[in-house]
Order: sequence, then structure tokens, then C-alpha cells
Amino acid sequence: MIRQYRIGCAVRSDDEDTFCALDGLHADGRIDHVQVQIIPEPEPVFQRRLDSLAAAAAPIVIHAPHHAHGVNPCAPALCDGFAPEEIASHVEQAMHQTTEAADTLDSAIIVLHAGRFTDEEERQDAAEAFAGFLDRYHDPRLTLENLPAVHAGYPFLGSTADELAALGDGRIGGYCLDFAHLYCTVNYRHLTYTDELRRFEDLNVRHQHISNSIRGSVTDQHLELDHPEGGLDFAAVFGRIAAHPSVETTLEYKRDSYGIYPRQLAVFDGLYRRYGK
Repeated sequence: MIRQYRIGCAVRSDDEDTFCALDGLHADGRIDHVQVQIIPEPEPVFQRRLDSLAAAAAPIVIHAPHHAHGVNPCAPALCDGFAPEEIASHVEQAMHQTTEAADTLDSAIIVLHAGRFTDEEERQDAAEAFAGFLDRYHDPRLTLENLPAVHAGYPFLGSTADELAALGDGRIGGYCLDFAHLYCTVNYRHLTYTDELRRFEDLNVRHQHISNSIRGSVTDQHLELDHPEGGLDFAAVFGRIAAHPSVETTLEYKRDSYGIYPRQLAVFDGLYRRYGK
């Protein structure tokens, strides 16, 4: 199928059934890649899953674990379900599995979240902790993603293009633009979406994520693109996608099960045809 854009779908590394179905979508020419979110697991289990992923034909984009999986670079201790003495070894194993997956699956990028922290008074400490994380896990494939300004009562680090550039500080090779995360940020901070989106032109954007959020919401919801209450500025988003046809975009949803994707791919295509000018 000939497209003027490059599109893919997301899946967790522990969801082998959905991954196989997405590999089938690639074989049918409907997607260009599969983004795999690495879920840290015991080594024998992880190796078995990695072997299964490597047997597929679809190109892979790797997404590193984030705070929900025990990897929170800017405030490592702020992770649910982990004892303080477990965190360092867990992060070490998780990042080792992430880089091994990128090596094995030949992923040119590793999408990374800077993470969440406790309150605004700790923002500078969070930025310094993230810099230390980059020192320890430096990899030219790391691709820093913009996050919503807040979620579940916590501020997140790196929500605008300017903030990402400051965090990268010459040690990040590229950036991932999440259109819905940016929408939540501008709503929370009373900014203008088109202005903030334009600032990403100054960054080396290697990858993009797309979903939707309730109109005016500050909460990251990863809703379907055609959700009746969605508020994403499609003219701005698809104008950006059309202007950068070589940058791949991943459909990302809270429940990345196969059933959501065939229809959402068609919705994306329709929106591109309408707004991608």
C-alpha cells in the first residue's frame, strides 16, 4: 500500500498474541513498524519473548520501561510496588533488557520518559537526577519523549520542546513528539497548541505518538482518534505529519490490544486525507 506517511502500532513486549497480529498487519502492508514497550521480566522469560519478537518481519521501534514499570529516571525512588533496596537493581536489569532488545531487533531509537517527581520545588533536583541517569545509561539511540505536565497528582519532567532541549543538553540524540501529551500540557499551562507544536521544529524529532484526549482535558487518556469528545487539533497535527513524511508515527492507546487498530488505522488515513496538506 502506497502512503504519504509512515504509521505503526504499539504493543507491550509481554503481549505476544497482539504482536503476532500486528506483524500480520505489516505483512499486509497496512503498517510500517511495531513499537514494542519493554516490560522488565525475569531473564529466561524475557529471552523467550525476545526470540519471538526477533522471528517477526516487521521493523521494531523500542520504547523503554517508564515509571509504571519501575524505571523513573528523574526520581528513581518514586515507583509504586518496589522496595527502596530493590530499585537500583531493577532499573539496571530493565535498561539492560531494553538495550539488548534494541540491539537484537535493530531498533534505531529507544523512546524514553524522563519521569515524574513529587512537587515543583523538586524540579531542579529531578533534572539533575535525570542527567545522572543519562550519564549511566548513555546510548545514542535514546529518544526523549514529551510528557503531560501533570498526571495523577504528580508533575512530569520534560513537557515542552524547550524543556526537552534543556534536558537533552547535547546528550540526547533525538526526540519523540507525543501530540496528545502536548495537548494536555497546553491545557494545563494555558498555552497555545500551535505555538508549542511549532517549537518542535527546532528539535531533531525522530518519532511521533498519536492518540486523543477529552476536549480541554489536562489528563493523558490515549483515546481513539475519533472519540466523540476528543479535542486534539487535527489540522495542526496532520499538517505537521504531512510536513515531515519520513518521521514515523505510532498509534498509542491505553489498551494496545489488536482489536482497536484496524479501525483506527482507517480513521488515521481519513484524517490525513482531510487535514494533511
